[in-house]
Amino acid sequence: MRRFLTVISVSIAVLVTFPAEAGTGAVGMARAGVDSLLRLEFDEATSVFERLGTRYPDYPLLGFLHASVYWVKAEASQGNERKPAWKEASAQLAKAIKIATHGMEKNPDNHLWKLNLGLTTFFAGRAELERQHTLKAIRYARKGRDILRDLIKERPHTEDAYFVLGMYEYLAGSVPKGLRWLAYMLGVSGDRDLGIQYLERATARAEVMAPEAARILLAAAAVQPEYNNPCHYLPLARDTRTKYPQNPHYSAALQLILAHCGYPRDSLAENQRAFRVYPKRFPDITGTLNLVKLQVYPAMGALDEIEKLAPVFKNKDYHHWYLAKAQAYDVIGDRKKAVSMYREIEAAGDDPENSATFRDPPPNLVYEKALIYLKQPYRRLQPVEVDNNTTLSLNEPGKTRDKRFTSDSTRW
Repeated sequence: MRRFLTVISVSIAVLVTFPAEAGTGAVGMARAGVDSLLRLEFDEATSVFERLGTRYPDYPLLGFLHASVYWVKAEASQGNERKPAWKEASAQLAKAIKIATHGMEKNPDNHLWKLNLGLTTFFAGRAELERQHTLKAIRYARKGRDILRDLIKERPHTEDAYFVLGMYEYLAGSVPKGLRWLAYMLGVSGDRDLGIQYLERATARAEVMAPEAARILLAAAAVQPEYNNPCHYLPLARDTRTKYPQNPHYSAALQLILAHCGYPRDSLAENQRAFRVYPKRFPDITGTLNLVKLQVYPAMGALDEIEKLAPVFKNKDYHHWYLAKAQAYDVIGDRKKAVSMYREIEAAGDDPENSATFRDPPPNLVYEKALIYLKQPYRRLQPVEVDNNTTLSLNEPGKTRDKRFTSDSTRW
C-alpha cells in the first residue's frame, strides 16, 4: 500500500504560450502521448512524442516527454528488470535536465522551460529514491519544488505545475511525527491539506497533466480516507478506471473508494476483474490486490473472509491484516476486542522491541488508523449517494474548464 501511495508515473506540463493554433496542437498531441503512457502503451506514446517533435521541434517539454517513457517503463517493470530500468530512467532524466537548463538560458522569457526544469528535476529525485540514493533524491526533490514554487509566484495560472507541488505538499505533510525533526533538518516539510487542494486544481484545470494528478489524488483518498473525502471523488475514480483500464493504479483506487463509500460488493467485483487481468502482465501485483481486498472486508464485518486471508499475510503486511480484523470486530459490535487489538498496534508503534504480537513496528499508516479508531469505533459504511454534477471531473484538452475551480475560488 505504501508503494501504491508514493509511486508516481509520468508527469507532463503543457500550458503553452505559442500562437493559438500551434499551442492547441502541441497540447493535444502531448496529452495523447500521456494518455498512451497511462494506458501503458509505451510504443504508441513514443510514436506520439516523436511526431510532436517533428511538428513542433522547439516545444520546450520534448526532452521530458521522451524521458518520461523510460520512467514509466521502470515503474511498470517487474522483478529483476526493475534495477536496470530505473538506472536507464535516471540517465534519461539527467539528459532532460541538461536540455531544460540550456533551453532556459536561451529562452529566459519562456516560462515553459522553467516548468520543464522543475518537473524534470523533481522526477529525477523520484528515480534516485527508487535507486536508494536517498540524500540525492531529497536534493533533487527540493530543487524541483523550489523551481516550481518560484514559477507559480511569477505565473500563478500555470496550472500544470500544481500537480508536482500538490504531490510534494501531500507526501511531505504526511511524514510520521517521529521523523518530522529529520524531515525539517533536511528541508522537507509540507501541508497535506494544501497538497489535496493543488491536486484537485490540477485535476480540474491542467490540460495534459490532469489524469496523472487525478491518479495521485485518488490514491491519497483511497489509502487515507480519514484525512480526505473519498466519496467526493467516486465519479472521478469510475471515469479514470474506464479511460485507463490497462493501468492497475486506477483500478486499485476505485476498489478502495467503492469500499469507503459503502459499495463493498462493487469493490470486490472490480477486485476480481483486476485479478483476472493484471497479473498476466504484472505478476508482482497480486500482493497489492490482496491487500486492497483485505480493506473491503472490515466494512462488511466479514471476519471469516479476513481469517481466510491469514496465510497470505502471515509473513508480510501482517499489521494490515491485524488492523482489518480489529475493524471487523468494531463493525459486528465487539468493541472490547477491537480496542484491545488497536492498543496492541499502538504499543508496537511506541515500543516495538517489547511487542508480544509483532516482530516489527507497524507502518505509520496502520499506526495512525489504530489511534483514530481507539477514539471512535470503526463503523459499517452505508452507501453514499453522489451527485455527479457537484463532484470533481477530469479536465480534457479543449474542454471548458470546470467553473467551480477558477482562480477566484476561495478554496484556492
